[in-house]
Amino acid sequence: MASGKLVLIDGHSLAYRAFHALPQEMSAPSGEPTNATFGFMQMLLTVLEQERPDYVIVTFDKGPSFRVAKYEAYKAHREKMPEEMRQQMERIRELVEAFGFPIVELDDYEADDLLGTLAKQAAEQGLDVVIVTGDRDALQLVDEHITVLTSGRRFSDTIRYALDDVREKYGLEPKQLIDLKALMGDRSDNIPGVRGVGEKGAIALLKQYGTLDELYAHLADLSPRYRRALIAGREDAYLSRDLATIDCHAPVELDLESARVGKGFDRDRVMALMRELGFRSLVPRIPVLGEASEDREGHQLLLFEQEEESSVASRSRALGKYEPVVDEAQLRDLCARLSKATAVAVDTETTGLDAMRAELVGISLTDAPQMGWYLPLLAPAVEGGQRPLDLETIQRHLAPILANGEIEKRGHNLKYDMKVLERFGLPVSGRLFDTMVAEWILNPDSALGLKSQAWIRLGLQMTEITDLIGKGQTQTTMDHVTLDTVVPYACADADIAFRLADMLEPELREREQLTLFRDLEMPLLHVLKEMELRGIKVDLNWLRQLSEELSQRLAALEARIHQQAGRTFNINSTQQLSQVLFEDLGLPARGIRKTKSGHYSTRASVLENLRGLHPIIDDILAYRELAKLKSTYVDALPSLVNPETGRVHTSYNPTGTVTGRISSTNPNLQNIPIRTEEGRRVRRAFVAEDGCLLFSADYSQVELRVMAHISKDPGLIEAFKRDEDIHATTAAAIYQVPLDAVTYEMRSTAKAVNFGLIYGQSAFGLARQLGIPVEQAQAFIDRYFERFPRVRDYMQCIQAEAAERGYVETLLRRRRYFPELQEGSRASSNQRQAALRMAINMPIQGSAADIIKLAMLRLHRMLREQNLGGRMLLQVHDEVVLEVPEGELQETSRVVHEAMEHAIELDVALKIDVEVGPNWLDMHPE
Repeated sequence: MASGKLVLIDGHSLAYRAFHALPQEMSAPSGEPTNATFGFMQMLLTVLEQERPDYVIVTFDKGPSFRVAKYEAYKAHREKMPEEMRQQMERIRELVEAFGFPIVELDDYEADDLLGTLAKQAAEQGLDVVIVTGDRDALQLVDEHITVLTSGRRFSDTIRYALDDVREKYGLEPKQLIDLKALMGDRSDNIPGVRGVGEKGAIALLKQYGTLDELYAHLADLSPRYRRALIAGREDAYLSRDLATIDCHAPVELDLESARVGKGFDRDRVMALMRELGFRSLVPRIPVLGEASEDREGHQLLLFEQEEESSVASRSRALGKYEPVVDEAQLRDLCARLSKATAVAVDTETTGLDAMRAELVGISLTDAPQMGWYLPLLAPAVEGGQRPLDLETIQRHLAPILANGEIEKRGHNLKYDMKVLERFGLPVSGRLFDTMVAEWILNPDSALGLKSQAWIRLGLQMTEITDLIGKGQTQTTMDHVTLDTVVPYACADADIAFRLADMLEPELREREQLTLFRDLEMPLLHVLKEMELRGIKVDLNWLRQLSEELSQRLAALEARIHQQAGRTFNINSTQQLSQVLFEDLGLPARGIRKTKSGHYSTRASVLENLRGLHPIIDDILAYRELAKLKSTYVDALPSLVNPETGRVHTSYNPTGTVTGRISSTNPNLQNIPIRTEEGRRVRRAFVAEDGCLLFSADYSQVELRVMAHISKDPGLIEAFKRDEDIHATTAAAIYQVPLDAVTYEMRSTAKAVNFGLIYGQSAFGLARQLGIPVEQAQAFIDRYFERFPRVRDYMQCIQAEAAERGYVETLLRRRRYFPELQEGSRASSNQRQAALRMAINMPIQGSAADIIKLAMLRLHRMLREQNLGGRMLLQVHDEVVLEVPEGELQETSRVVHEAMEHAIELDVALKIDVEVGPNWLDMHPE
């Protein structure tokens, strides 16, 4: 007799559940889909952690089941496996093989049959068996030795079914579940069951009569309804029982030796696959597996916990030689060394993520790989209760190093560290090398975190911050972590950034992107840092007034909605709203998806399609818009005002988009709605300081001008050179009317065509946007290309280029990669079509992003050269907002026009629209 625990995994059902449970957008750095693969790995690791098995076997379906011969409709309604999932099944097999777990599959048999056969064989040999599956079909196998684990409501959760669990859930024995399916059927497998008998009735009948055979033996005792149903459905009942029965006598033999955990485990291969697939978050959970010992209570447990033996400090220390600097003599020696370096990496430890409010806990520095020094300012009491170093001492010695323009400053997400350091009297000057930005330029879709980059590029697993400060309610801050723990963690951050810079610079040079990095992105960090430190003043009184007004409007809308619904309900509850709309009011639900709770969706796109069917729809949409505006901006902005400066300091993310556009958070300026009157009024809260005005400079149709330059279309170029209204020009072309006959509605349609084509929009997409027939949309597109044929040539050429090279470039050689278009790609046809559309847009939108950044650099420099007091505060889309002393408006306007309209020379002139005012709303042309 054998002993121990065997885990049997239904690979196919787990992968299927994961594919439909996790976001379809999940992908590897190469672009291949990974949601099913990630979910499978997540569940596999959970099972290894929870069960600590001695043996593991994975089963898969292989071709049609023998059940199809009995019943052609068996599972026939299921759609063909999506291409995205089929590709991932191969990846899942690779991972299973790398773990050394045997794969069992057999023609004519489903994975359930193999699970059942192997489980019964193992139980007969005395093993405990755990079956891991994505559905409950295997519950019929549960007995004293066999347990079933299924995924829960969230895929990562597990539900355990032992004998008592099955009895509690169904009130039946596991073997009776076969007859339960015989009666109630199973839609997911197309098992017919008995028409007219549901789950509740079937369970009641089986509780009373025990089996399907006994039920038919006592037909005379049943109610007329059940008797008629069972007589009519006898054939389907016994067919369904055959289909639902797991065959536990499949021709497979249990081979425990090949299934022994650790026997064929190839850690290097597993780690290589983790890197390839981008599964860094799962890496810490990869166990150290080896041959299992007979002493299961001792050695086998160690196999799964071996990595936990090493402390946070020792794991980080293994990356390099890291030392604390705790007295002035050490600091003096270190700074003497750093002053001779050509490059120094710097990283800060703080008490929080808000660089404008966080306390500086310590600074880590290095000038060489695998070395590092940590300067602590805040730490738990050391001997004598004294702090190791004071800020003034650090400033005296370190400030000249950081201000030295000849020394390159390296780091990861340097702008954060620069802001913190400047707040504490340690401003950073000179050349920068931000490894996060460098990686973003090289691989815009990559995971950009330092820990991710260390893993992907160096194969090093760094300590997570939560290992030091914890998480959730027990989370502390870095100033409460002991020095011996902080030193290796902090120094590793500087060390790894230094090493990554050495790797990234040659790649940037090889791809001819070093100029983009050195001359644009790095100097821009200084500009963005200054904008963030400066912040913008906010009128709190206006926000309070606007909040009260919105509260009154929301109350009025709520009352009207309740009146129209005929009852009160929680408008913010999607379930209650669904019930009101589709049950109480009877609005049509055809084609509307149901949520996981079983209610029809009430998302905005659904409600938009219901406009005009009932007045309540307009009011609900208005209510949602006002509620979001109030909670996200009007009520949130006051909490973002820094108590020390009285200003809001938004944070700009230079790597926030793949196109090169700058994004912002706290607040997200790009998302402040400007198409509605209420949304625009939020801008009224952003005001100038006394004696100053806000000065807005917004590029006019910069993307269309870039399109003209890149496509070299003579008609488009001439239209801009004649300073025509480009949307009116397009309207005249697509409607085939003279320019002076173009109406407002025609121009609006033409505007949608102009910008839609930039984004690779199809006739179908344009038709849906404009609410017109597809044929008419296609006619508009055809006429556009007749008027501007070189635009079509550009689109065709850039798509061909993307497919051939795997990437496209902006005017400044910023790239976006499209692995989906490469030969041998695992991408689906939908993914490839989406990639082709993005390939059209990237050179245009990305070049526009390059231009606004060039303009910001020029403007920043020229304002200082001219000794003007105006300073940039905000950057949103194609707009820059400055705060300008009232007496310098004319001179500042001249500088802004020069800086922005000549940021780059194109075949068509760049133009800006300028407005001035006391706040961001009440502005007038300058």
